[in-house]
Amino acid sequence: MVMTNFLQERKSVRDYKDQGLSAKDLERVQNIVDRGNTNCKAAGISFNFFQNGQVVCDRLQGKAGYAGVMIKAPHYLSMTVAGREARDQLKTGYTLEEINTDLVNLGLGTCWITMDHVDAQAKQEAFGSEGKDIDYIIALGYPKKKKLFEPEKHSARMDVREFVFENDLNTPANPETLDQLGLFDVFSSVRYAPSHKNTQPWRFVLEGSQVKLYMVTGQEDNRSLVDCGVMMFYFQEMMKTLGSQKEWVMEDQFAQEGNYLYLGSYSL
Repeated sequence: MVMTNFLQERKSVRDYKDQGLSAKDLERVQNIVDRGNTNCKAAGISFNFFQNGQVVCDRLQGKAGYAGVMIKAPHYLSMTVAGREARDQLKTGYTLEEINTDLVNLGLGTCWITMDHVDAQAKQEAFGSEGKDIDYIIALGYPKKKKLFEPEKHSARMDVREFVFENDLNTPANPETLDQLGLFDVFSSVRYAPSHKNTQPWRFVLEGSQVKLYMVTGQEDNRSLVDCGVMMFYFQEMMKTLGSQKEWVMEDQFAQEGNYLYLGSYSL
């Protein structure tokens, strides 16, 4: 499963070579951006490619990044989302990781950065007059080689039985059942989908021929919805490797069930 391996090895890159992309790679990135704008126009999502990364980095220093330290990269790709409803947050995560995967498949290093704590003026200084509405950016470039013997960093992940259940949210799924359905490897890999503070807010319930998706609710539901959207992309792509061409079906209105929000389902 190519996507399974990709997800387990997926890492954000924070250190880039001090050089811009080649003309060929610049064209490839622009093609990804153009295709994304065409495919996502109806969803109210748009992208832009900023080749002069130094200007963006300087304007956002101390305002975006990690602990106030901006990720310095030769280029940045921005993402703007028109809607602000829960379904829009799911679409944001799904689309963000979809385009990010396309960039990684070019051999580029990437790291996406939230812009929700950056004021409108700083965004305009970094991205121009229309930049005030940008929600996310993706830093991209050629990654620096890791130092010899530099240890890998891994965040703890839940056991499959902690987030996959049968019939209700209180009965952990039997690994043998998942294996018989061909889903054990899929769920084992879904654990590696990135999430804010590694909260892994998704929960699954196998009910008949459906996989129902729930989200653990809390104080940062908007971020969790984006995280669930990211996970949905990977789940759907991995199911394609099993021969399924189906898609997630989202509810018109997400229903609160105790500490969980029911989002939708995937038919097996």
